[in-house]
Amino acid sequence: MKHVMGRKSQKSTCVASPETTETHGPSRRNLLLSLFWATALANAATLFGGHPARAQQKVSKDLAQYQDSPKDGQKCAECSFFEKPNACKAVEGDISPDGWCQLWNKAA
Repeated sequence: MKHVMGRKSQKSTCVASPETTETHGPSRRNLLLSLFWATALANAATLFGGHPARAQQKVSKDLAQYQDSPKDGQKCAECSFFEKPNACKAVEGDISPDGWCQLWNKAA
């Protein structure tokens, strides 16, 4: 800011010079608008059945230590993650109803 002395009075007046009016990052208004829209979109996704904070991803067969045969009497067809006829909510790819993995969880 430059101080300019008025001619008729001895009061100083602040006048913004072009070199001091540059902005430093986003304005408070833009930040608040971004926060508002992000919150609104997250609430809309939740309202319509989505779960934005919990994107479900399946793991590979190798990571789950999947095998095509039962283990100790446990098999995929009796697991809570199994989806007929040959899928799983937790493991990628085709799953045998007689298979098993370390994520096995007894169906209710």
